[in-house]
Amino acid sequence: MAAGVNVADLETQPIPVVRYGLTRGNYAAGIYVRHSPLDFRQIDCIFFDGTGVDMPTSKLKKIERMYFGEDFERATLDDIGHLDTPQHVLENYRRDFVRSLDIDLIRKAGFKIVIDHSNGSSSQIFPTLFSELGISAVELNANLNPRKFSTSPEEMAQAMVQMSAIVTSLKADTGFLLNPAAEKLTVVDDCGQPVDAQQLLLVVLELYLRLDGVKRVAVPVAASMGVEDVAREYGVEVVRVANDHLAMMDVMRRGEVDFVGGTRGGFIFPGFQSGADAMYAACKILEMMARTRSRFSELRRKFSDLERESVSVPCPWSKKGTVMRHLIVSSQDKERQLVDGVRIRENGGWVLLMPDRETASFNIMAETRSKDATVALANRYRTLVEQWQSD
Repeated sequence: MAAGVNVADLETQPIPVVRYGLTRGNYAAGIYVRHSPLDFRQIDCIFFDGTGVDMPTSKLKKIERMYFGEDFERATLDDIGHLDTPQHVLENYRRDFVRSLDIDLIRKAGFKIVIDHSNGSSSQIFPTLFSELGISAVELNANLNPRKFSTSPEEMAQAMVQMSAIVTSLKADTGFLLNPAAEKLTVVDDCGQPVDAQQLLLVVLELYLRLDGVKRVAVPVAASMGVEDVAREYGVEVVRVANDHLAMMDVMRRGEVDFVGGTRGGFIFPGFQSGADAMYAACKILEMMARTRSRFSELRRKFSDLERESVSVPCPWSKKGTVMRHLIVSSQDKERQLVDGVRIRENGGWVLLMPDRETASFNIMAETRSKDATVALANRYRTLVEQWQSD
């Protein structure tokens, strides 16, 4: 406001509602401020462009330089921006949310679910939606608590154990855990078994491809090779993109694909949202389960033979380029993809090597249909990364 910019304050809302407000309004950009999910003592400022799409790193660096260099105009007293509180954004979000789903089909199915809001603002939105969709829901951690926004792996595991027990005892159809920003989804099946993010991608993709008219789908380069298996079964083309949300949004925005599935519990369906929306994904999954008369526990068995392994190898920043050069040269005669690292198909499986963007390390992900073969593949490339650093 001191720079002469008019500000619309949405107060406490999940990220998907902010994206929705940007796409339906006349705004130059959007900012979402939160406690970091990794450390409560840190504050995240997440920037979007005027269409609700994540800002690219190049623009973020410019903003950072301008801010710390104080290289921005100060408005005169007459030109100070004004603060506005937009009306009906949340109501419009709920209305369009429900319109994009088959309400009668979901109501007829009579789902019983357990949902954990992780003390995020999705708890302000879902109760009204549940009543409209005829869903019987048991809600956990439905009170706003910013101090709970950062969750350790131990706390996450405990939350999943609690949800699994409740789903089992209530004989619920499924359990959904939303992260505080309501972008990422974690699922417990009807038998009370947690579904890991890669398996969730395959199950949701299977459900979506059973619908008519799907020609192309996009997934990150780190997604399971089971994606190609499912796509081949339905005659659908697969596009692999960089392993970040911006790349997922871009490929959908350009109209190149009919669906985008992520490896961290985020999904982008056409029509309603431009980015990942865990609230919408949960209801869309229920709609697809009702349409196909499927249960999560049955669908996940199809992908139970896939074994994955992830390792992190320390690597100085100055050596990352050296390792990448060796990797590209050594894989020239192999089937590979050079998207956000190097993904190599080998021995009936694949391995992906990516320099970490935030730490001095290389991330290695491998997948085959044998646990021993997967571990051996990951360890072999870990040894190579360590050797290449000494060159």
